[in-house]
Amino acid sequence: MDEFTHLFDSLILNHTTGKNIILPLSGGLDSRTLATALKGRNDVVAVSYEFENGLRETEYARQIAEACGWEFHGYTIPMGYLWENLNELADINQCQTEFTHSRQMAVIDEIAQYGDLILSGQWGDVLFDAHGIASNANIEQQTNFTIKKVAKPGGMELASELWQYWKLGGDFNEKLFKIIQDLLLDIDIENPNSRIRAFKSMHWAPRWANANLKVFTSRRNIFIPYYHDEMCKFICMIPEEYLADRKIQIEYIKQKAPELARVPWQTYDLDLYIYKHFNTLYLPRRMYRYARRAIREKILKVPPLVQRNWELQFLGKENERNLKQFLFGIPELFELVPRQIVEDYYRRFKKIDPVKYSHPVSMLLTLAVWCKNFWKRS
Repeated sequence: MDEFTHLFDSLILNHTTGKNIILPLSGGLDSRTLATALKGRNDVVAVSYEFENGLRETEYARQIAEACGWEFHGYTIPMGYLWENLNELADINQCQTEFTHSRQMAVIDEIAQYGDLILSGQWGDVLFDAHGIASNANIEQQTNFTIKKVAKPGGMELASELWQYWKLGGDFNEKLFKIIQDLLLDIDIENPNSRIRAFKSMHWAPRWANANLKVFTSRRNIFIPYYHDEMCKFICMIPEEYLADRKIQIEYIKQKAPELARVPWQTYDLDLYIYKHFNTLYLPRRMYRYARRAIREKILKVPPLVQRNWELQFLGKENERNLKQFLFGIPELFELVPRQIVEDYYRRFKKIDPVKYSHPVSMLLTLAVWCKNFWKRS
């Protein structure tokens, strides 16, 4: 705790002094840990955003900002915000990842006015938690576990079909397994949880998480303390038992800013002193809330809460019109992916399992925009 406190506080102090800080807050722990380090400063403006008809994320953030005495601005990300921002977003992330996760694109111009440096808590949850694999897992088990973490079932189906259509030879699943296994074996770490943490940091972050950070850097400079080399060195020195279950972050917040520890953690809707009773003392409350929600949605026909990024972009008549326009109105896409495959996955999304097939539809959308904006140029 002493080492982490000194390192974390020093990193933030050294990289934010003399800056007007924009701090995006959520109901989780990573941004709250940043708020703990910044508490007592008057050069911070806190911002937060939540989905239209979604979970009340901004309420948790508001409580954190109020406890710190900071100016706060909450935003609602509207249904279908993606379409009017799609071309700029493609220019920003170069179609390196699907578009539906970059909800900050809807509010970047508004939040950028509040300072000159954005402070991000990205990757804290990867560094300061275990990853759920047995400590004696062999390399084959580690490989299968990693694939489940970084790939989605619907996406695997689409990739397999495209692999065969493009006549790349062999079996896609076997090829992917071999690639992931080789990358894991290149990491000279024996503990499976530590090795997978390293894999995510070395390969998953650059290929997926970092692309949409460019939305922030398109407007303002950004500092991510969890990405700093000194933080990486610190993580490599800490036994897994201390990294598991967010122990270090939770203890840091409780020791340095008890008032922030008393703000509920969104995952549990309980503060950091009592969240461990989520499945015991507070089980009746969970059951009551579940029943109330089921009654509202199934009997009173209240629209269900928006909980996933794609629901905001793909559901509803106007979203459907825009999605179909991109999937079926860009002829360049069909030079790369046969129309039959596009139609089949759109049908699966609409008729079979929207949760499973939202990801391949999102990837087809990304390919369509890439084909239109970049393919002929490259």
